[in-house]
Parts: sequence; C-alpha cells; structure tokens
Amino acid sequence: MQGRSAPLMRIIYTSRRAAGTMHLEEEALVEQILGVSRTKNAIWRLSGLLVSGNGRFAQTLEGPPDMVTDMFDLIRQDERHHDVRLLHQAPSPARCFATWTMAYLSDLDLIPPEMGKGHDAMALVQTLRGVVRGGPAAFAGTPFGAMAQAA
Repeated sequence: MQGRSAPLMRIIYTSRRAAGTMHLEEEALVEQILGVSRTKNAIWRLSGLLVSGNGRFAQTLEGPPDMVTDMFDLIRQDERHHDVRLLHQAPSPARCFATWTMAYLSDLDLIPPEMGKGHDAMALVQTLRGVVRGGPAAFAGTPFGAMAQAA
C-alpha cells in the first residue's frame, strides 16, 4: 500500500468570554488558553489558529477527526468561555497551520508571512477575524464561509 495520509478534519467555532474570567486581562486569559492548548494539541496531533478580540474567540482546529471531535467536546465544557457555536466542520485535504500547535492573532495583529502561506490559510485568518468582529452571524460573509457555501 502506497503512503496514504490519514484523513483530516477541520472545524471552525466561535465563543464568548465567560463572566467568571473578567478579573483577568484579555492577554492573561489568552496566555492561559494558549499554554494548555499548545501542550494538548501537540499530544493529540492537532494544529490550528485562535483569534481573539472584544471578548470573543474564533478558532479553527485541524487534525485526525476523532481527535478534533474529542478536543471540541473538551472546549465546550471549558468554563472560561460560553456561547460556543460550531460554524463549520468538514474533511480537509491538508492542514493550513501544520507547523503551529496553536497559532494566535489578536484581532489587530499583522499576519506574519509564515502564517499566510496559501489561499486556504489566508481565507481562514480572514474568516476568524470576521467572526471575532461580527459574531457567528458574520461567518457566511467571510471568505471561508463563502467557500463552504459554494461546496
């Protein structure tokens, strides 16, 4: 059997910061989340991107389908956020953020050149930023949302 790659899945979700975290600066909360997610994602063979701003998070996770599903179940139970909404779930032919266990951008950060390689990666970055700015309803009007609707 020739080297077939394992199937991959990608999800996009959004959530809002929980009231119980308001005593933390947003930067401190994000550092907490990134520390845990980068460790778990390395073990679970997951990669992705987190974007935050204005008390809202948007994230894409990619990896083996069972691992993505299990991680999303844990995310939904995490008390640091609420109003978790799955916006997109589909098989993925390749990872957009293969070298990042969890990349991070605030809504205002410039996109590092190494993150923006490839049309899908840029579309995902723009999609997550659109959702952070406009909420879950904004997904359909984003580049990745439009690609998902066309499929």
